Amino acid sequence: MKKTAAAVAVILVAVLAVFVFYDGVLNKTSDADFFSMNTYVSAKVTGYESDLCTAEIQKIVENLDTEILSRTAENSLVSQINKNGGGELDLQTAAYFSLLLDVCRQSAGAFDFTLGAVSDLWSFGSSPKIPDENELLEALSHSGYEKIVLSGNSIELQDKSAVLDFGASGKGISLDSIKACLETRDIKNAVVSVGGSSLLFGDKDFTVGIRNPEGNAGSYIAKLHIGEGCVSTSGSYEQSFEENGKTYHHILDPETGYPVDNGLVGVTIVSESGLLSDVLSTACFVLGVEKGSALAAEYGCTAIFVTEDKKIHVEGNSDIIEITDSSYTLAE
Repeated sequence: MKKTAAAVAVILVAVLAVFVFYDGVLNKTSDADFFSMNTYVSAKVTGYESDLCTAEIQKIVENLDTEILSRTAENSLVSQINKNGGGELDLQTAAYFSLLLDVCRQSAGAFDFTLGAVSDLWSFGSSPKIPDENELLEALSHSGYEKIVLSGNSIELQDKSAVLDFGASGKGISLDSIKACLETRDIKNAVVSVGGSSLLFGDKDFTVGIRNPEGNAGSYIAKLHIGEGCVSTSGSYEQSFEENGKTYHHILDPETGYPVDNGLVGVTIVSESGLLSDVLSTACFVLGVEKGSALAAEYGCTAIFVTEDKKIHVEGNSDIIEITDSSYTLAE
């Protein structure tokens, strides 16, 4: 009897060990941190194929940057389109262009991805400065999404001096591509951040912080409690410089070429689509609270607007937000 009990105990220990090992493999977490698309990228992936996925995530982002979206990489698709005034697109890229043009139209040009020449004059990525007025007007004359003609998989720039720029959409595109990859793998959940855009993947509750515009990167004014989806933030505090007592930030008004000045300091968009979350955060910032809210509602997204007077306006599901800084209040 004692031998039988001992044997059972050994079997139970062995089964428990196998279970613990199997559970550990299924819940294995892998991390990746790297620099691409002119920003920092981080990924935390849990699941059986987590190691494989973190490697794939880096490859996806880097390939999208250097082979398709970068306008500084000489052989990228966008660089070649800018150089040649048009080109041929694959089906997925054509779908991205189509959605971008739709947002351009629906926002009445508040979002416009032909502002590359205007952005270059401000030099926010290197040595920011106020551009020469005549140079700015010249660059603006060659911008405008209406100059883009998309026909099937072919794109044409009717103004050969127009410069496509995916700075306000590339991060969202990368999130959608990463999500498509994760859906084909044995993954339980993942959090992937490309600059100010994040993908929340899996069947769990996630918490996302809204950064304090007046604080450092680890200081938050509110938390969002959401499920699977994408979250993007555009803030005037992200890239800025001061000259003659005035602060200039990187979110430009496509109509004037100057930084938007409408009382907003940040806009956060929650969407199922990474691309929509990314472009709408910019478009809604340019439009302001009222028109931006209408645009977000049109696409079925939740929008959180943070103003200079420390008010938080929410369009969509206000139940997801928890204000953590008492100096900020929820607008009526």
